[in-house]
Amino acid sequence: MATIQIGPGLVLDDVLYGAAEAGTATHVPHLAPLTWETFAASPSWTLVPDGCGNGYKAELTLLGTRKATVKINLWIAPDLRGDQQPAPHSHPWDFDAHVLLGGYSEDRYIPDGDGAVRAEHGVGHSSGGINTVPRDVYHEVTEIHEPGRTLTLMVCGPREHGRWGYLDLATGQHRAAAPDLDFSARLQAINPRHP
Repeated sequence: MATIQIGPGLVLDDVLYGAAEAGTATHVPHLAPLTWETFAASPSWTLVPDGCGNGYKAELTLLGTRKATVKINLWIAPDLRGDQQPAPHSHPWDFDAHVLLGGYSEDRYIPDGDGAVRAEHGVGHSSGGINTVPRDVYHEVTEIHEPGRTLTLMVCGPREHGRWGYLDLATGQHRAAAPDLDFSARLQAINPRHP
């Protein structure tokens, strides 16, 4: 089995590659075939740090334009930005996340516009499924299913800069994402091969 270590806690192997190759061919055939050389190119992967500097997922961007973005995400831990408190976020685009391997659970929050928020806790997504996330849904990944790693193919629509942010659960209001002044340092610390 071919394996390559991309960064701290991130090892790619034939199983992940096979799932990514098949998912790309099925869901974004205009970007296929996905070669091992592209998949295993270390500098192409970005480990995304949490608030403590630990990587919780890695991203490989296959296409990144204003009109469309396609990423392979390898989840190794939940995305709990608010430590022990919920911190649901939105995205600057509508997207479909095709679950290629493993699975995850998320909490979803939908504001009604009058200050109330409808919560859906523990929404599960398993291999072979699709998680459709519109721009007006706020969420956070709360659990990575066994075997402890999940591979998704994120196919995004047009990007709207300045649209994403967090949901204030007390008021049901959107709060624009504030700059995280330490994020770049945390990102560089776990992605030493990046320029």
